[in-house]
Amino acid sequence: MKLESLKLIKFSRALIILGLVIFVGFVMAFANAYFSESVFYVNDHKYKQANEQGNLVRYTAGSAPFFDVQIDGQNRDVIIHQETYSIHKSIGPFGSNQYRLTYPNGHQYTVNDQSGYLMSFDVKGEIVIWPSFYINGVRQLQKGEEEYYPSELVTAAYSEYHTTQGSSGLFILSLLLFIYGWCGFRYEKFQNFLFFISLRWIWVNNAEPSEFHYFMCKLGGVILMIAAVYFAVQSFWVH
Repeated sequence: MKLESLKLIKFSRALIILGLVIFVGFVMAFANAYFSESVFYVNDHKYKQANEQGNLVRYTAGSAPFFDVQIDGQNRDVIIHQETYSIHKSIGPFGSNQYRLTYPNGHQYTVNDQSGYLMSFDVKGEIVIWPSFYINGVRQLQKGEEEYYPSELVTAAYSEYHTTQGSSGLFILSLLLFIYGWCGFRYEKFQNFLFFISLRWIWVNNAEPSEFHYFMCKLGGVILMIAAVYFAVQSFWVH
């Protein structure tokens, strides 16, 4: 093979490696920004912070109504469609956080923080449970239900109850699985390495990888890459 051809092959490989490094760097930067962003859910809509001006924070969720949260010390006013839901924070009987909510229609509810889980109660002290029914993504209110669940309003009002979206761990796992699957499918040296770490060569004289071994490595690699793509997609939707 001519020297010029060898140089061209090495240059092409270098470009491919550089492109892969840039692509992986871009994907990791995007994933880090996505998975580190805090969100919360109301009526099955995912909200995230849009802007902040002084003590007023706005949260948006696509075509759903935006939420304005007015911060007043430990208390909050959640403003939706120019209607105000007032929240007063205090310490409950067992030392946990307690929130008293007053809706625009005058109805009042209490939300107790029980080890990070928010429980809603009405004025009679009875637990509030409203089954959620949706048609075309729109919640259908039943008799006696409010448009917004008390605990969801508390979650919206206090950022400590917001959570990061997706699962960065699942995404990283999918990336590692894809790399492993690609190497198992594409590279004979990696396939030989898999044969070596299987330790089958210890009890077999002159053991060499068989055609079946190479076939199974390629098949396993394809299966792992498909699984990696599935896990990668799922990682953006887990919450």
